[in-house]
Amino acid sequence: MKKLFAMLLALGLCSLSATGALAAEDKIVLGSIWDQVGIAAPVGQSAYRGSQVAIELLNEEGGIFGRKVELYNIDAQSDPTLIANAAVRLTNELQVPAAMGLEDDSLASAAGPIFQKAKTVLLVGTATTPTIPGMGDYIFINAFGDNIQGRAAAKYAASKLGWKKVAVIWDNASAYSTDITKFFAEAFKEYTKDPDAIVHQEMYQTGDTNFTAQLTRLKRVMSQQKIDGLLLSPPFPQDAPIIAKQMASLGIKIPVLLTDGADDQSIIEVGGPAVEGFIVSTHFAGDNPMTDNGNKFVTKYKEMFQSEPGAFESLGYDAVRTLAEAIASIGQEKWDSMDLAAKRTAIRDAIQTTKFTTTTLPKSYPDPATAPFPRVSVKPIVFKVVKDGQRIFHGSVMPEEL
Repeated sequence: MKKLFAMLLALGLCSLSATGALAAEDKIVLGSIWDQVGIAAPVGQSAYRGSQVAIELLNEEGGIFGRKVELYNIDAQSDPTLIANAAVRLTNELQVPAAMGLEDDSLASAAGPIFQKAKTVLLVGTATTPTIPGMGDYIFINAFGDNIQGRAAAKYAASKLGWKKVAVIWDNASAYSTDITKFFAEAFKEYTKDPDAIVHQEMYQTGDTNFTAQLTRLKRVMSQQKIDGLLLSPPFPQDAPIIAKQMASLGIKIPVLLTDGADDQSIIEVGGPAVEGFIVSTHFAGDNPMTDNGNKFVTKYKEMFQSEPGAFESLGYDAVRTLAEAIASIGQEKWDSMDLAAKRTAIRDAIQTTKFTTTTLPKSYPDPATAPFPRVSVKPIVFKVVKDGQRIFHGSVMPEEL
């Protein structure tokens, strides 16, 4: 029967539902929507590579219950309509037990309601907006939330960097950028005990490429009062180096703290010397993995892709590991006795209760009954600095420090 299915599939005569039935019999197939085209492509491509590393290592270790694990990725091209279609395919046609992916809150919003209606876990891959899981109890985020990242960045700026007065620039068309700036500002005022610690604020909109007006105003304020640093929270990597180069052309010299949306090699490739010395709050530093699992990830990634992984690669890896560890915790006998609906619900419950140890950094999820933002990952926050054209480890903040 298996050979027949394989032959029909190769000839294009096997339906997706039949493929799913075969997958359930001798392997475990997870779904993903990592965008390879469009505005989210730099993040989606990186995350997908990290997911591929996780699948490779997982199968080298024996898979789940001794079964091979496969990842079925759909490139929805950063398009909400295609993302919604991909969600329908994964939940209704391919009938995956759980899925991961999507890079931004706006993109996740196109898929979340569909996964929730199908009662199938969607582990949102790299987005950090903590309100995303409000779409339903099957929606989790893989990364830390911006409530945590914003607070950690504020603590790091005040305690480690010694900043007392700051300016902020954010994308007001992005929930990610708006929220993290708000969380940062609130916490920074608290840590500095200064209600006037935010000296100047500037906004832009997704897709903008000319920031001269905002930066000219910032320069004027800097000439009138001391500003210790600038928080810049771009939703996608391409914004940060463009802003950095325009700052340099205007002669603006100020320490800059970027949030994780900028943590990609492209900021160095595009920004060059203009981003030297910038600090990034993020999820992972390849030169200081902090755990044995992180070391294994870095080694395998370099073997497969001949380069060093960054934050988005680590999140792609962690997304696979989170779902795999949740499934493994259910136990083979119980898993095999369940129908698809029961498996999907069991994965949801396992994610909520598991203390994950196979991810690059330990992570868990808070009690949804008491957490201000349920189903949002709790994990350490890493800081890197751009030095000599490389992003290297600078420090970290543990969740319990916040």
